[in-house]
Amino acid sequence: MYTAYWNLKGNPFLNAIDRRYLFAGDQHEEAIARLAFIAESGRLAGALTGPGGVGKTTVLSNVAATIKARYHLPILRLDSVPDGHLPLTRHILATLKLDATARTLPEALMQFQSLAEMRTDSPLRTVLLIDDAQYLVAGPGIHFLRYLVNLRIPNRITQAEEPLFTLILAGTPELLPAIQADPAFAQLLQIFFRLDPLSDAQTTAYVQHHMRAVGGDIWSFDRPALEAIWCYSGGLPRRINLLCDAALMLGFAAKATQVSAALVEQAARDTSLSPLCPSEYAP
Repeated sequence: MYTAYWNLKGNPFLNAIDRRYLFAGDQHEEAIARLAFIAESGRLAGALTGPGGVGKTTVLSNVAATIKARYHLPILRLDSVPDGHLPLTRHILATLKLDATARTLPEALMQFQSLAEMRTDSPLRTVLLIDDAQYLVAGPGIHFLRYLVNLRIPNRITQAEEPLFTLILAGTPELLPAIQADPAFAQLLQIFFRLDPLSDAQTTAYVQHHMRAVGGDIWSFDRPALEAIWCYSGGLPRRINLLCDAALMLGFAAKATQVSAALVEQAARDTSLSPLCPSEYAP
């Protein structure tokens, strides 16, 4: 609705995966490079952690795109659910075109063993990306993951064994201690990467990058507005998108020529976002 008013070619702040809007800050580029290396080099597993809304799903999407473009490995991207190790196992089996009717986890795991035995002449490792993995690592889920990582493909050509899966987990900060609570599994992960919220300067760059991506004026948000966005968002891209989208709508309704801090503050109230910075923006 507001795109024509602000002379935009599209909505710049949708909470959706769109490579046009990828803001590749230093830590995001490092995360993508390191996790893609895990897959390319045939390592067993890695983990990406960070608070909700920090951009983990976006990083996973770009890791998947990098792996597909450069290394041509099969990729499975899945979302975990609480107590969902058996449904998730069935989903993986179905995606791999295997029997997914197992009623118990041990029965389902036997299908993975069959898959390993089938791939003896032309082994092809699958990269398994699991989002919201903090839900999966409790209880039997951790045993399921360890089983997947330990599966090997007997290669009749090279006489060597290769992993059937490379596992990349992403989750909230609770994922890390859950992994570390199982030393046998933790030792199988080669990379742990934490994604932190954006700084004040990075938040400004993020907002302006998104405006530029749709042909907008990067100074549609004035300097105090950008500072307020960082304050109310805490540097979390999901909250930045929500705030900026609401602020642009309010600016359109008010026929503003620029989004001000007052409009951002109103957007924060409208979206029930409390400030995550020092007290100058506290109610």
